Amino acid sequence: MSFRGRLLTTALLSLAVGLAAVLVIGNVVLATRTNAETSSVLRARAEAQLAALDVRGNRLRVRETANDRALDRDAWVLYRGRVIERPTAALPGVDAAAVALGRGGVTAESPAPGDIRLRAVPVHARRSHKTVGAVVVGSSVASLEHLRHEVLLGSVIVAALVLIAAAFAIRAALAAALSPVVEMTASAEDWGAHDLDRRFELGPPRDELTGLAATLDHLLERIAASRRHEQRFASEVAHELRTPIAGLRGRAELALAAEGPQSPAEQQRALREVVGQTERLDNTIDALMSVARQELDPASGVVDLGAIARSFDGAEAQVPVDVPTAAGDPDVVRRAVAPLVENAHRHARARVILEVGQQDGMVELRVIDDGPGLDPGVGERAFEPGVQGTGTGDGAGLGLALARRLARSCGGDVVSRAAPGGCFVLRLPPVAS
Repeated sequence: MSFRGRLLTTALLSLAVGLAAVLVIGNVVLATRTNAETSSVLRARAEAQLAALDVRGNRLRVRETANDRALDRDAWVLYRGRVIERPTAALPGVDAAAVALGRGGVTAESPAPGDIRLRAVPVHARRSHKTVGAVVVGSSVASLEHLRHEVLLGSVIVAALVLIAAAFAIRAALAAALSPVVEMTASAEDWGAHDLDRRFELGPPRDELTGLAATLDHLLERIAASRRHEQRFASEVAHELRTPIAGLRGRAELALAAEGPQSPAEQQRALREVVGQTERLDNTIDALMSVARQELDPASGVVDLGAIARSFDGAEAQVPVDVPTAAGDPDVVRRAVAPLVENAHRHARARVILEVGQQDGMVELRVIDDGPGLDPGVGERAFEPGVQGTGTGDGAGLGLALARRLARSCGGDVVSRAAPGGCFVLRLPPVAS
């Protein structure tokens, strides 16, 4: 059964149980009231019959009254267990039941054949209060029973009609309520597995279904972001590894193409170039793996940017005493600084400065060189893989894009800043006190 069918069945079953309860309770209340009305009529008739009796000592006599015929209808008078007056047209079964009830000697009511209800009231002597007889009166409840049956049948018919009308109403309400789900399902099937930029866009959450749509939109955004992250990572891996691999291949092809025996100096130079490209390849792979680990499981640590600045050879470190520590993974931060220092050495004329400080609530490590500086026409594109321009590297786009990504994985960033020479700044949040 479908979800809509289960909801419809549950709602109709609940409504049917409620209608059945109302039906039973209503008919029980009606039966109780009709029985009470019948008992009230029987008590009044019994009292009228008792008023027409003449009890003297232990003797009982029925007085003749003006409404004697009305009193004698469906009335029995017993004296010492013997019937001294009975209705002329009483049915045998009713007569036997009335006599038996009167001989019981107690006030009681009992049903009799033919939808007749009987009530017996004992008659006591005035002085001794000894039971000397009984009065039994009867009343037909056929009209009341017929009314009860008609009410029961009518209530069953009304309940059935209400149930049928409710089935159509609930079905229409469920169709209207679940229409967003149907639209979402059709849209999701139409989008396909690779169209992750589409959204349900049902507006702000107004109920459970629109809330579900908003949650699914957020989930699709995270999935799309994750997929873009994977694509970007794969692209960066391919780009970052292309240059050192191409260098290795080029140096090997050059060595193979050389004519005649090579001198030991040439062989040493070729091997050093191969080792340098291999180290560069190894560092690139380690940096990319650090990015992947940090983005999958961000680790909160403490970084001493002054110690990192002093660890680079060939650069002048300027570290004030009062610079606070920054938040981030030390190994990841050092790998982010390394491409900036390498880029500064590549373009510096004579001097590279690593300056640690604070600005706008962030801890900074500024890598400054006295080279030509960043080409103004490049701007932010300097951090995109493969962008060429003055101050961005060797034309392969290595370093800056990876440095920014490493820094952002620690909650920071890498930006370029206007300066007489080249200036790239690594910014990290300070450690919360």
